[in-house]
Amino acid sequence: MITIKNITKDFYSGDLRQNVLKDVNLEIDHGDFLTIMGPSGGGKSTVLHIMGLLIEPTSGEVYYNNNKINFKNERSLDNYRRDNIGLIFQNSNLISCLSPLENLIIAMNSKESYNSKKKKCKELLDKVGLSKKYNSKVSSLSGGEAQRVAVVRALVNEPKVILCDEPTGALDSVNGKNVIELLLNIRKERNCTLIIVTHDEKIGELGERKIYLKDGELHEMARNL
Repeated sequence: MITIKNITKDFYSGDLRQNVLKDVNLEIDHGDFLTIMGPSGGGKSTVLHIMGLLIEPTSGEVYYNNNKINFKNERSLDNYRRDNIGLIFQNSNLISCLSPLENLIIAMNSKESYNSKKKKCKELLDKVGLSKKYNSKVSSLSGGEAQRVAVVRALVNEPKVILCDEPTGALDSVNGKNVIELLLNIRKERNCTLIIVTHDEKIGELGERKIYLKDGELHEMARNL
């Protein structure tokens, strides 16, 4: 489903070049559950952001369903990302002046009526125990509540791939566990691909496939059977 071939990524600060990814190759099938681990600066978030079509590799190719991604076509990238990929980050990145319900509705790509969108978004919030928070101010939510809103926001367009960059990094252990359980349940219910970048070894061990990135080089550990 996702193929990355010979990916390198360089970042520049003035004349100084930092080679963050070095000839990375990876194939991911539909329904896979991968965790990506490694030290800070090892390239974990960079490879996830390339898979999420957020940044362009310096060299190499990315394929979704055998179709080569053209990183120069911004409109095509936006459309593909919106229709196929759900993104979850360490911080919820909600729009603070809107309610949880409004944050979900504006993320929807559907051409359905407003009332239909509102109904679906309420159902998603109900599933994560936020039925009493539809119209609350985002600023009044706890960290765990805000991250649950971020998780269901990533689901509103029924993506085939969910990419998570340190989704529990800003949460305490209890809320972090709840978010991971939520993601695993969603993956099981929807049979989607789930990829989690994490520095937490306990979360990393949950992956059916475990990827380790260090100094820009990728190593895959033995698969869980």
